[in-house]
Amino acid sequence: MKNCSKGFSFSETLAAFSIWTIITSLLIPQVIMITIERVNTKQSITAYKLLHEKVQHAAFHKAEMHDEVLTKDNIVYKLKWEEEEAYSKPCVFWESANNKEKKACLLLSK
Repeated sequence: MKNCSKGFSFSETLAAFSIWTIITSLLIPQVIMITIERVNTKQSITAYKLLHEKVQHAAFHKAEMHDEVLTKDNIVYKLKWEEEEAYSKPCVFWESANNKEKKACLLLSK
């Protein structure tokens, strides 16, 4: 009888499937972490832009510096001004995608 082997055996298919399962199980958490970090970076950039806009407005228009709550892209940013003798310190606080309190500050000389 002629031995005709077409295709893959069950063990070869099982080994290939196992390798793909291991690779996938290692990559999925990394992809999720990268996605969360991308959202956090976008939120940080937005916070610095808001902070920059408010500082510029206060500096050029001699506007009153008061605490504010700003909402952008469904994220709540809290702007707080701290006054010291030689400088003022505006800070923006927000909650990141992984539920951590984030903070961005600038120092302004008087």
